[in-house]
Amino acid sequence: MSEYEDHVRQGLEGQHDDPSEDLGMDAMRWTPAPVSEAVTDEAMHIAANTAQALLDRATDAYLSLLNAVLGDGTHHMVANASTPHGEVTEDQELTVMGDALIINEAASMRVCAVIAAGMVGCATGALVVRTFAPDGSEFVRGWKVRNFWLRALTADDIREAYTVDTETGAPLAPEPGVEYRRAERVPRPEADGSSASTSRTAPTDNRPPNRRN
Repeated sequence: MSEYEDHVRQGLEGQHDDPSEDLGMDAMRWTPAPVSEAVTDEAMHIAANTAQALLDRATDAYLSLLNAVLGDGTHHMVANASTPHGEVTEDQELTVMGDALIINEAASMRVCAVIAAGMVGCATGALVVRTFAPDGSEFVRGWKVRNFWLRALTADDIREAYTVDTETGAPLAPEPGVEYRRAERVPRPEADGSSASTSRTAPTDNRPPNRRN
């Protein structure tokens, strides 16, 4: 991870959520019930299904971002997840021009995997996109991983991530010519009534029953 990407990641992790927004599952951090050392076939099957469900949901979010939000231009994307096992970061560059798309599929899969890692109950995640538009403008948008989806950050959130030193809190000079924009809402596939693009499976809610409200 470059020093630049690490600075942005740390800045995003310091952002505060809007208290008026329904946090749902992501606001609740829970510890799964202890399991025996002997891992059963059923437990392995459940774990595999959960991992696949999260990857499906992350892929849906990524495709929705690509198809409905990014727009024309060259986009540099950085995804980060902070998990109990450490930090995971992947980046990719892609170009959209009308119906034409220049993209590295392997890089896309790695970005989706990082988004999925951020969806795990005890993890956090974020995605930052710097866009170089056809008209010569340059702007940055960001999303946090919350409630199994990508939630838009405000212009102030993303500006702070880029212009505040994460170690000292001291302000940094903004990059000349770069606009920090409020991110657009990433639509969920089920909202358009198209069953073809809907997640194949929904992540299993493994919280205790008394913490599912």
